[in-house]
Formats: sequence, structure tokens, C-alpha cells
Amino acid sequence: MGKPRKRLAKNKNYNYDINRRKLWAKRKKMPTIECTEIAEAWDRRKSVLKNLTDMGLSYDPNKTLCIKKTKEFLGPKFKEDEMEVEEEARPSKEHVIKALEVEASKPAAKTNKLSEPDVQYCTYMIDKYGDDYKAMSRDPKNYYQDTPKQIKKKIYMFKNNTEQYEAYLQSKSEMG
Repeated sequence: MGKPRKRLAKNKNYNYDINRRKLWAKRKKMPTIECTEIAEAWDRRKSVLKNLTDMGLSYDPNKTLCIKKTKEFLGPKFKEDEMEVEEEARPSKEHVIKALEVEASKPAAKTNKLSEPDVQYCTYMIDKYGDDYKAMSRDPKNYYQDTPKQIKKKIYMFKNNTEQYEAYLQSKSEMG
């Protein structure tokens, strides 16, 4: 058998249009931190690892949360009392953790906003059939072959979204 032939790379020309110094500086620059609590506590003179440990955050979750391997379970029996437990240093910036916990404990705002095609679908069905969901399910514009219950649920979501439903009512009152 013959050896596979190496393909010659076509158009391997140097690109003179790229400013390599700017590219290098862009890659070297730290990304912007979107979390305000972390951004305020960040010290640019320290490394990422040192900053995160000062805040009490984990740099590498695999090292922080050690998961025992099967070999450790099957190996010689050992007592957990005899294991050495390393005492972790208290983070110097504990306020960051507390602020993150407070922010995480807040419930997320529910957004049951329907997509634009779904809004058009609901308005068409309501205008044509009113509350007759069985007739809606037989309509030719019911492309996804929704059952009457699915259509009812979709229209219920549309009516509960005050912003979209009020816009529909307003446009209906302007026309009629």
C-alpha cells in the first residue's frame, strides 16, 4: 500500500492587513466582568486565582468539590476520622459571597411572553372563532395540529400577558 499524500495548503499567504500588536493586546486584556459584586471587589494587581480565593469563590470546582473515585471506595478501608482535614483560610472579601447569595435567592422574574408568530396565531383564532377551541383545532392555519386544550392554553397565556393582550385590544378598538 502507498502512503497517503499530504495536501498542499493553498493560499498560505501572510495577511498584511492585520495589526498583530493590537491583536496580541486584545487577547491579553481581561474580559469585562458583568457581575457588579465581583467587578467592585476585583484587584487588577492580583491573579485570577488569588482574586477568587480572596472572595471565597472557587477557581476550579473539580478541586473544590472532590468526588471520590471508585478505586477509593473499593480500596482498603479507611476511617474518615483519621483523614486529614485541611482548614481553609477565611476569605478576606466575604461581602461578595453574601451579596451573591442575596442576589441568587431573589426569585427570577417570569416572562411568559409569546413569540410574534404565536401572538398573530392567537389573535387570528380569537377574531375568527371567539372561544370555540374545537373549531380552532380544525382551522387550516393550525399548522402544528394543536389540540383544543393546547390552543386554549396558548390563548390563556396570551390573555395573561397583559402587555401583549392590551396591545391587541387597543388595535382592535382602533379598527372597530
